[in-house]
Amino acid sequence: MSSHTPGQDDVVLHPEGVSKRFVSGRRTVDALKDVSFEVGRGRVSGLIGPDGAGKTTFMRLAAGLLRPDTGTMQVLGLDTEHDALELQARLGYMPQRFGLYEDLSVQENLDLYADLQGVLHQERQARYETLMHMTGLGPFGKRLAGRLSGGMKQKLGLACTLVRAPDLLLLDEPTVGVDPVSRRELWDIVYQLVEQQDMTVLLSTAYLDEAERCDEVILLHEGQVLGQGRPEAFREEMRGQVYRANAPQLAKRTLQQRLVGAPGVLDAVVQAEGVRLVLQQAETPVEQAVAGIEQVQVEAVEPRFEDSFVARLRAQREGDAPAVEGMDVKPPGQGQGGDGAVIRVRNLKRRFGEFYAVNGISFEVGRGEIFGLLGANGAGKSTTFRMLCGLLPPSEGELGVAGKDLRTAAASARARIGYMSQRFSLYGNLTVRQNLNFFARAYGLGVSRRRSQMDRVWIR
Repeated sequence: MSSHTPGQDDVVLHPEGVSKRFVSGRRTVDALKDVSFEVGRGRVSGLIGPDGAGKTTFMRLAAGLLRPDTGTMQVLGLDTEHDALELQARLGYMPQRFGLYEDLSVQENLDLYADLQGVLHQERQARYETLMHMTGLGPFGKRLAGRLSGGMKQKLGLACTLVRAPDLLLLDEPTVGVDPVSRRELWDIVYQLVEQQDMTVLLSTAYLDEAERCDEVILLHEGQVLGQGRPEAFREEMRGQVYRANAPQLAKRTLQQRLVGAPGVLDAVVQAEGVRLVLQQAETPVEQAVAGIEQVQVEAVEPRFEDSFVARLRAQREGDAPAVEGMDVKPPGQGQGGDGAVIRVRNLKRRFGEFYAVNGISFEVGRGEIFGLLGANGAGKSTTFRMLCGLLPPSEGELGVAGKDLRTAAASARARIGYMSQRFSLYGNLTVRQNLNFFARAYGLGVSRRRSQMDRVWIR
């Protein structure tokens, strides 16, 4: 793919041969390897890649907070090594964990960052009004930052970053942990900044659906650039290689497993409407991929940006992906109990004083199902999970997990549940294997089983 190359006057950010290495004890990590590309003025560019791709390292280099080991980084016509202070006066940088002061109000946080950024007092009120209107935080000026929802905190962090209007805005994964509604609102704000204030934005994200909202994207994986261009150009690369498959007599997960190992198949993903099938090449006959599957129905569908990204990753590490062994794929409904429900919730309620965090929800989950509990920040998802794990008693309703009533047998139910909370409590002073060993002991695994389970999940 030929990437877009802006004219010299339009280039806002230009890394050339940039590499960055970190050394921790005996371990060396190449966070970035010979990275080169250009970002043009007046657009939203996306730095796209999974966790560990090097996105945050790149953002810190672009903000002049780190020095490259090799190569040069030109931002707004300035060298990030020699002109860091001048550069930082002209750009805005919002890191993943923006430093809001939770015991200060929304307005007090804005005042603090205006002081830090040297915004003149006579200029503040007009700027505040613009930012509060843009983020929808106008009615919440006196509320403590610690009492805002996750999405509102992100919008406040963005407002604090923008109290002085920058020429370039760097946003490091601003939508992580934010509900879909707030994600959409944050994107609306980003495009308002570009269109109304002639701002240039470089935004990093691991969400591939967000990549399609960018004017152009830079694909980053394990510190290397895999490509640059407009999202639609990446989609067109995959035309003729993407299909939807259904087989009435097979569960979708069983069909997926049949397709994953078929010749010529690049990827197979379970979706609500069937299994999304991606072929390695447009010339590969789809009949070859579904051969031997009875009554299978296949239809061509529009490619997505995600298909191209997956194809590039597979091409880079072809042959390295571990085979899936011993997976027992069962259709939903083959669970414990007569009706097959592993989780059963009836009219569940949880009240805190006069406030209902959960108010009368009911659902069932069968064995083999992946059940999604969706909702905006503050909808009651975490409260429901804590009740399902026996960590919080319900105010009303019935709650059963793995055949156990959580009102009367919470301890025995917890022994059969794995729970990963929003802020999972890893121990930073222990190694990966020591953390695994600790949690295996906490779950009461014997020596032999502990070793086999740790070997099963161990990532080398």
